[in-house]
Amino acid sequence: MTMHTICTKWAWWVGRSSSSNNNKKKDSLVEAALTISILLLSLLWFMLIFMKSRKERALLPPGPLGLPVLGYLPFLGTNLHTEFSELARRYGPIFKLQLGNKLCVVLSSPSLIKEVTREQDIFFANRDPPVVALTLTYGGFDIAWSSYGPTGAI
Repeated sequence: MTMHTICTKWAWWVGRSSSSNNNKKKDSLVEAALTISILLLSLLWFMLIFMKSRKERALLPPGPLGLPVLGYLPFLGTNLHTEFSELARRYGPIFKLQLGNKLCVVLSSPSLIKEVTREQDIFFANRDPPVVALTLTYGGFDIAWSSYGPTGAI
């Protein structure tokens, strides 16, 4: 959409009754200022809504920022254990890592691992099965990919 098209949409509000060249320039300037201010206000409104929705999300541990689609995958080397220990030194014993479209939480402390696997095991019992597993097991209804619950208990 060009600026001329945007400005002509606001011509009804400004009122182009005069025909002198100087008044047309003033009207065009007013229309452009009005259009830009409305665009800026709408951008500010969307940013406020975005920031509010970010605050309402679940609190996550700190972690490195990644690229929009790839996450932190391009920055990981071949020695993952050294990469994760370096990230643990920087962000603490628990940190989040975006790997592609999956959000991963990495634990590097034995006490945290014990807490998760023994005391909080019900909250972390379910897995996110890949598409291949869902296809081969008819929706994840086998012993390896079933969800925790009365039907999945052995």
